[in-house]
Amino acid sequence: MIGLIVGESSLPRFVINKLLKKNLKFLILDLTKFNIYKKYENSYNLKITELGKALSILKKNNCKNIIFVGKVKRPEISLLKFDRKALFYLSRLYSAFKKGDGNILKEIIKIFKEHRIKVLNSMKFTPELIFKDRAINKVKVNNNDQRSIFKAASVIKSLSRFDIGQSVVINNGYVLAIEGPEGTDETIKRSFQLSNKYKLKNKSILVKFPKTNQDLRVDLPTIGLDTVKNCIKANIKGIAVKRSQNIILNKDKIINLTKKNNFFIISI
Repeated sequence: MIGLIVGESSLPRFVINKLLKKNLKFLILDLTKFNIYKKYENSYNLKITELGKALSILKKNNCKNIIFVGKVKRPEISLLKFDRKALFYLSRLYSAFKKGDGNILKEIIKIFKEHRIKVLNSMKFTPELIFKDRAINKVKVNNNDQRSIFKAASVIKSLSRFDIGQSVVINNGYVLAIEGPEGTDETIKRSFQLSNKYKLKNKSILVKFPKTNQDLRVDLPTIGLDTVKNCIKANIKGIAVKRSQNIILNKDKIINLTKKNNFFIISI
């Protein structure tokens, strides 16, 4: 039995469908706001603070392996109500919470390991979703664009120690927006507002890389169809990702969309 700890986004559905095709037994710990996976057998709706309940369900069902898949929005810690087991680990969790999302995940993984529950790579059953191509769409990326991309990648690397900045929108060498807790799509929208405010003539580029020391088992950066649509609306002409360290969803639809809009997706 495999335990799936699922959050928002369409990614969990890809993993669930693959497990169903392989006839593998699994249960779902559903952390989504509206309990969107309740239709599946062995699905349990949990809050992020119910660590004790999660451990109890996993042990009861003899789940020795779990997969984290989907995004869980970081809550306001002062408003949270923890169960008894979570309270036991509260000092550890609070210390990690102050350092950022990546550190929270690492601490939770340690806690599961202490209970002899192993965290598997989220792409173990769906390796085809990992973006290994050099490019989607043969749109030429000029030297100026390449310099901008490498500058944005350098910014992400520099900010990694603060556990922020997985995505950067850059315009002709000018860093327009850095991703914060709001996520990639909101960062894209913010970059468009700033582009209009400063009347920038050139189109921007979105660079989405994993942060240094990011645990890629549980937190691979993801590009989906909505991301590309939002980029096009925001006057962004392309996306650069880290090869074999990003997920791309609905690839066929994305290819069609990029061709229609002269939009590039490259990996470096």
